[in-house]
Amino acid sequence: MKSSVINKASVRKLDAELFTPFTISSGSHSSMTNALFTLQSAGGEKGWGEAAIATHITGETRAATMRNLERAGEALLGLDAADYLGAMCLLEKRLDGNRAALAGAEMALLDLASRLQGVSLWRFFGGRQARLKTDITVVIGSADAALDFTRKMRARGFRIFKVKTGSDMDEDFRRLEAVRKAAPGCPVYLDANCAYTAAQAEGFLKGLARRGIVPEVVEQPVRKGDDDGLAWLSRRLPMPVCADESAYSLDDVFRLLRKKAVGALNIKLTKLGFLRAREVWTLARAKGLKLMMGEMVESELASAAAAAFAGGLGGFDFIDLDTPFFIKDSGLRGASFLSRNGVYSLDRVKAGIGVSPAGGR
Repeated sequence: MKSSVINKASVRKLDAELFTPFTISSGSHSSMTNALFTLQSAGGEKGWGEAAIATHITGETRAATMRNLERAGEALLGLDAADYLGAMCLLEKRLDGNRAALAGAEMALLDLASRLQGVSLWRFFGGRQARLKTDITVVIGSADAALDFTRKMRARGFRIFKVKTGSDMDEDFRRLEAVRKAAPGCPVYLDANCAYTAAQAEGFLKGLARRGIVPEVVEQPVRKGDDDGLAWLSRRLPMPVCADESAYSLDDVFRLLRKKAVGALNIKLTKLGFLRAREVWTLARAKGLKLMMGEMVESELASAAAAAFAGGLGGFDFIDLDTPFFIKDSGLRGASFLSRNGVYSLDRVKAGIGVSPAGGR
């Protein structure tokens, strides 16, 4: 048997507590409840992938995701990791209805394939940008909490603040003023997670402008499916409107681009999987759109894989890969290439994603 043939696969829970609840307009997380997928080759090399489950956003559950990963592991047994593209096409068909499982399985496969080659996933994707600096998210809460959090993160070296909005407009104004007070001159991104109508979003942005606050990007201001609202705002706002929940598939992105509905797209591997994310990147670049690399609540493993994707391909304008800074202890090791001020130094990774479970389990 060739040493690169996959001969073992396993799934287990990947849990961790958060330092503070990750609260957005559509829900809240007080812990990370993901799944870890492991593939092993006949030669003993291993690859790991993370399935990030966000039930309140995607409707996916961990129980179903783990069952689908178990079935995916069975389907991969006996396949050669050297034919990772063929294996990924197989996974695309089997796991299309469970994108978190798809992303986790493809991640483990690519981690294994790149480790077998002795190259980092960043170099595997092209090695174009060695360092990425993530923003840090100011979750929904009080203005006082936003002020305190922003001051702490600013002192650590963060320079870009992504502010979640959409729960209480008056309180959101106060929160954004608090962020500006704590981090004067720092760029601000806005993310409403589908909370507004188009008219409400424009009114909110005008209210911010009167206060001297102009976000660099406005992410998913209207509900998923409101393409006309996105297009209307894109014509009227001075900053790019970025689709996130509205860009859940390659079909979604193709439609949005034909309608000229947005100026930016948020690529998340857990929404698309790796193959479709690569195609979204291609379409967006061809049309001259700005790109954000984002994630759900994900550990160092999935975050580093997303960073390798973005840094390898290049061309990303906004990096939103900050959830490792909300996690107390994922039980994963090796992410020394991620600094405490949010810089991914991808050229420090020797092989694969660069993150593995403690003890290599």
